[in-house]
Amino acid sequence: MQMTLGVGMRLGQTGTGSHALNSLPAAEILADGWQALQSDMSDYSNALEPQGLLVSRPGFDRFAMPTVVETTVYLTGRVRQPYPDQSNFTDNSVACSEFVYAGDSIKGASNHSMRPAPQPIAMWLNHDRERVVSAAHELRIAIAHAHARDGQPVAAVKFIVKDAVGNEVTQLATTQSSLKFEASGLHIPHFAATVDLSSLAQGGLLTVDATIYPWVGDAFTLSTGTDPYPSPNLTTLRLLNDTNGGYGTFYALVNSATGDDATGQAATARADAATSPFATILAAAGAIKNLNAAYHGRVDDAGGGVILLAEGVHRLTPFKTAGHSVDIPLCVEASDPAKRDTTVLTDNGVNRFNGIPTRLRLRDLTLRKGGPNSVFLDSGAASAENLLIAENCVWDANGMGSYGAWVYRVGRFVQINCTVIEGNDPRQGNSFSTEAIMVNAIGCKGCAGTITYNAVGCCDLDEFTLRAPVGDRPAMVGTFLGWNKFSNGSATNAIVAISTEIGQRGFAFVGNIIESWGTSTNAALRLNADSDENPAQNIVFHNNTIAGERANLLYLDGAVNVPKSGSFRNNLFHRINIKSDVFSARASNTGNWPARYKVGWADNVAIAGSSNEPGYGASSWLGEFPSVREVVHIATPWANDRSHSGDNTGGGKYAPAASSSLPKVAPENMPYATDLFGNTPVAEGAFIGAVFSTA
Repeated sequence: MQMTLGVGMRLGQTGTGSHALNSLPAAEILADGWQALQSDMSDYSNALEPQGLLVSRPGFDRFAMPTVVETTVYLTGRVRQPYPDQSNFTDNSVACSEFVYAGDSIKGASNHSMRPAPQPIAMWLNHDRERVVSAAHELRIAIAHAHARDGQPVAAVKFIVKDAVGNEVTQLATTQSSLKFEASGLHIPHFAATVDLSSLAQGGLLTVDATIYPWVGDAFTLSTGTDPYPSPNLTTLRLLNDTNGGYGTFYALVNSATGDDATGQAATARADAATSPFATILAAAGAIKNLNAAYHGRVDDAGGGVILLAEGVHRLTPFKTAGHSVDIPLCVEASDPAKRDTTVLTDNGVNRFNGIPTRLRLRDLTLRKGGPNSVFLDSGAASAENLLIAENCVWDANGMGSYGAWVYRVGRFVQINCTVIEGNDPRQGNSFSTEAIMVNAIGCKGCAGTITYNAVGCCDLDEFTLRAPVGDRPAMVGTFLGWNKFSNGSATNAIVAISTEIGQRGFAFVGNIIESWGTSTNAALRLNADSDENPAQNIVFHNNTIAGERANLLYLDGAVNVPKSGSFRNNLFHRINIKSDVFSARASNTGNWPARYKVGWADNVAIAGSSNEPGYGASSWLGEFPSVREVVHIATPWANDRSHSGDNTGGGKYAPAASSSLPKVAPENMPYATDLFGNTPVAEGAFIGAVFSTA
């Protein structure tokens, strides 16, 4: 049996302690954007149908054309007074179901809101400094937005590519795609477009930009609204346009068993390079650099070259100078990608400080520890200018203890479709006291690490912490975590822990599973909670499943009052806790009241309610009253639950059981049309949470 708590027939049935409204006139929307003042409260009662305000919002349609979006914003209930008068209502203030923004207009009410419409939050699925050898090049970007609908986070995306002399090509994407990664087995919903680069200048760098058109709000262009290039946060990208092949590629084979640095030769064809192998990467890089200078006029530039490693074990010898590149990275890869597992690059148990170029791409290799505390990949990075890309690689701890500086000062560190050998953690992306490393992980297994800026489509992640900037590592801004699987059985902290300022650039947590099991009794998720004093705005928290433990959300339990709010939709929680003025015994702690009044919330489930009271009210950590179509206190909906609420062994499957009472979300209220397993909704919609179907 389930108990549905909400406000009004359209929003769900009103439970005890809810305070819905009759059709009373709304005089004005306050500056905070979430409260309305009623001119007459004399006829207030617990009516079944709350008043709806018709709000006209500027936005865009699927063709990126400006339009006006008509939205009904409900007045969900009266607002109480702060502690110690929490038992009494304010005279004429009521809460809205959604925020009203400064640019909105309202039929029958004045709008004094000062709140801006939220910005999109995004992450590229392309890595920086790609080399384009075909005129048709595919660009991909994942997006989240508070006003997602109809299976899409935003209405459209325009991809923009420019050359250095002012030429420009664009391509509009109006529907989402889904991409599966082999390493994780997970899917990433995203916008994609194939852009024709043939009209742009050849042989030089192109700038990749995008304009995102939300359903509600202003158009958002990366080049004007994000970090300056380069950055581990969202920014523009660079491409090398080599569609005519004029840039040139030299190949060099390295065979540690049969190669000879004295006789090795680089060549323009892979097959020719195989006839005269080198013994070391150092010599191969030097040969490529010399040929680039002789034949292409690129002095001190090994970029665009490809070093092929023969099957076997290769000891890394420092080649930073020899492998220096200007436009695009030098690539080191397996000569036969099918032999990735037996084509090994190792530190050999020796520190390799400053050993790799400032821009390097590793592909189809096994990267193996040779010593428990050795530095392996290190370019001496002091900024985001440095770039390390690992694609389709295997990280092998080789049975040795983890070491946070194994991958050390490399700047931006992009991992794509990489994996970690079972039972080993080489710590290839973790924090170290003097590091400059900034991880972005795409479609990986166990590869994100503790200093991840963004991660999408990754599995076997045991933690994430949104960290403050340290040393040469910049602030994490606009962080995107989407369609990942987190699982931890011994966490000493929350599995996902956020405790830093979140501004208009936002924080996106969409489509993820968090599984808490084993000995840990910490919160599964801590989102600006537990004594956190940082403002938190533009949080997009959609379609997540949190199994086994509580989610502590947007607390104001200390001595500082700051604004905290977000969009929380279609989430399946174990428990929801939101602490505020009553808990802290501070009248001033009202900045998180939009969260307690569930402004911008809809279609959420809390299996066990909150960690204190079973219902709603001023002292309940569940909030003041339910959000739109909110459900609490239902039976665990999963057939294979291995979290704390199941058999507590970890590795559960969190698709809803066919017999579950878990509600479904209507298609028009779905932020995405594909989940992390590639499931699409049935005609009546998708199950609440990260997994859409029982399949």
